[in-house]
Amino acid sequence: MSRTRGISTTAIIGIVVVILIIAIAGAYLATRGGAPATTTTSPSTTTTTTSPTTTTAPGLSGSLTVLVPSGDPTLLPFIQMVANDFMAKNPKVSIQVQPVPYAQLVTTALTSLRNQNPSPDLIIYYPSQASTLGPYLLDVRPYFTKGVFNLSDIPPSTLLPTYLLDSQGGIVKVAGVPFQQVFGYVLVYQKSIFQNQTLKSEFESKYGFPFDPTKFDTWDKLITAAQFLQSKGVTKYALLFPDGLTQSIFNGYVAIFFTYALNDTCTGVPSASAQGLPVQGYWAFFKQVNGTIVPTINCTSGIQALETHKALIQFEPPIDQQAMEYDQLRDLFLTGDYAMGAAWTSFLPIYNNASMSKVAGNVGIAPLPSVATGQAPTFIGINPSSKDPDLAAKFIAFMMTPDEYKKGAELYGFLPATYSGMAVAADVNNTAWVANFIPLLKQMSIPDLKRMALVNYITNFFTDLRPVFINTAADYFRGKISAQDAMNYIAAQWVKLMKVSS
Repeated sequence: MSRTRGISTTAIIGIVVVILIIAIAGAYLATRGGAPATTTTSPSTTTTTTSPTTTTAPGLSGSLTVLVPSGDPTLLPFIQMVANDFMAKNPKVSIQVQPVPYAQLVTTALTSLRNQNPSPDLIIYYPSQASTLGPYLLDVRPYFTKGVFNLSDIPPSTLLPTYLLDSQGGIVKVAGVPFQQVFGYVLVYQKSIFQNQTLKSEFESKYGFPFDPTKFDTWDKLITAAQFLQSKGVTKYALLFPDGLTQSIFNGYVAIFFTYALNDTCTGVPSASAQGLPVQGYWAFFKQVNGTIVPTINCTSGIQALETHKALIQFEPPIDQQAMEYDQLRDLFLTGDYAMGAAWTSFLPIYNNASMSKVAGNVGIAPLPSVATGQAPTFIGINPSSKDPDLAAKFIAFMMTPDEYKKGAELYGFLPATYSGMAVAADVNNTAWVANFIPLLKQMSIPDLKRMALVNYITNFFTDLRPVFINTAADYFRGKISAQDAMNYIAAQWVKLMKVSS
């Protein structure tokens, strides 16, 4: 998601441990940072960055076009900044940044890749789009071998969506590089509400657990707190939770599903161990039975997760009146109308921007219950038909240098995806919260790569399977179908539609 994508630098220190061990949830398009939101540009619009006039030319020459999804207020400005800086160092290089609406990114990219068009040279994408675009993108492993990219500087868990495997689970391609980190969903909340001693005393006396979002370690506790706040009329709405009909309903569900799947033998998802938790993500939606990939979402945990999802969205307008997509999750919490909300850490700079936010300076951050908070990095891949893939790789490497990352953190609240990038971002006020995430990311492990990359074999996961889930889950929220019938229908349709690469 989704993408878009920090996502909540909130309530930080006490929650960090919980948040980290659950990285990688699926997809985003999320919004990152403290700058005002960027204007969505039509897919045919091309923004040409102007090369600054100074500095030396090391001899590089050529031109590049970068396809960038719009919607994240930190992503596009960061890419344009990097393009300007790269051209300043290489005056013979021309770079065009081409924004495209998130909903059109996959179709725009696939059209060029399938037709072997040389442009765009570089394509930025999110985890949910990885299995669709990955087969068409260049294998970047040679650039790790040559030292253009530093593999040791990238948290292993963030690379998972880019892996294409053979039937034995061996890596046959790495289809991109993670360059932007996003944590989410996290729970953001208005601190003043939960610091109100009258509300606190009444709540704790009635329910017997802390009136503290950092202590809501089950979905039931979060729902109970929201029901209490709604009854008190403290704000117009108690809770903002994703149910958008393009993507956020999908990513909201995977966060919930994972918390139940860990305790459901039907899913085959490994439970917690001494080494921590498996990386959260779309992979949990599938398992292999007798060599065939089958869905797990119609297991008991999948049905429970859908029921919980419906309970979480009861505090906001119905989806046919106002579906909560990424833009709504980003923009509505800052109005002050919501006591709590699910958010990506990339939204935090906007929430704390006093010129546009009524909750600036009053935002707390907590993990979602159990292990629902994950990690959704943004990737950049190279078009194999590019006229100069080596130049494209050098641009990526330049983008991921500590200097560029620090600049991006300072100017836009951009959160880097590398260890060294996060280290410099930790020295910047806007992004200092990431310091506690670095050692935890280093402890992440991938216990079963083949299982966890099964979803990458499904080439139409994003284009065909995702819409079936969204439409059917929405019908359940509307009361048109039961949770069990909804999940059985989705699983059956997925089996029928699924296209698996060899």
